[in-house]
Amino acid sequence: MTLLVGLSPDARDDAGGAVGLAARLALVWGEDVAVAVVVTPGSRAEGEAADGDRARAAVEGILDAAGLTARWETVRGRSVAEALLEAAAADGVTAVVLGTDPDRSGRIAVRVARSSPVPVVLARGAGSLPEEPISRVTCAFDGTAASPGVLAAAAELAERSSATLRIASFAVRRLGSPHADASVVANWSEQIAAAQAEELADLDRDAETGVHAGATWDEAVHDAGWGPGDLLVVGGSPGASTRFFLGDRVGAILQAAPVPAVIVRA
Repeated sequence: MTLLVGLSPDARDDAGGAVGLAARLALVWGEDVAVAVVVTPGSRAEGEAADGDRARAAVEGILDAAGLTARWETVRGRSVAEALLEAAAADGVTAVVLGTDPDRSGRIAVRVARSSPVPVVLARGAGSLPEEPISRVTCAFDGTAASPGVLAAAAELAERSSATLRIASFAVRRLGSPHADASVVANWSEQIAAAQAEELADLDRDAETGVHAGATWDEAVHDAGWGPGDLLVVGGSPGASTRFFLGDRVGAILQAAPVPAVIVRA
């Protein structure tokens, strides 16, 4: 089984943390690593310049430090997402690992995740440290029809990682009357906490649970408290357009998350 890392031919370092994160997950999950150098119209072909050799040496250095080697391949497409989707469909690929976009939007990861047959993992924060185990898997739970599938995926990843499972729900307080909004958030918190307990009972699992609110998504997400051993799991609706795949709520959570995130199709 193989973790596939998407890499630009112009990359000169750890590709936004993707290689280090792939090495970390490969060690935790007992998987191999493959590096897919993505070539699109107008991009520099792999190995065309000395920078390509330096990039490969940097990547191999990260993997060597973790005691890993990688299979290298070149994938081509009209877009990065198209090339990665073709590579993700290969036999034995279990997840695609991508680096963080400069604006933290994860837009390429979301485009790939929308149609990918396997989960997409987005590097964040200290997630690229290969020596750090996965100690806790957090499911972003919003109580929608997709939630049970996302929670099941998070529970499976927690099991594979020998990690604890946590369910976290997030809300943003609207501008306006603070008293009225506090009542709305309190009512929603009660409902979502009950939904968390019900889904855990259906799974026959124990987990830490919590509901977190803030003035912004960033504040609400950080209220949950995160450590270097955390992994977040978010989910979207299969078949939805890229714009609506994750929805405003989950897309905002993904952007605010300070830890690596796994995007699954619920």
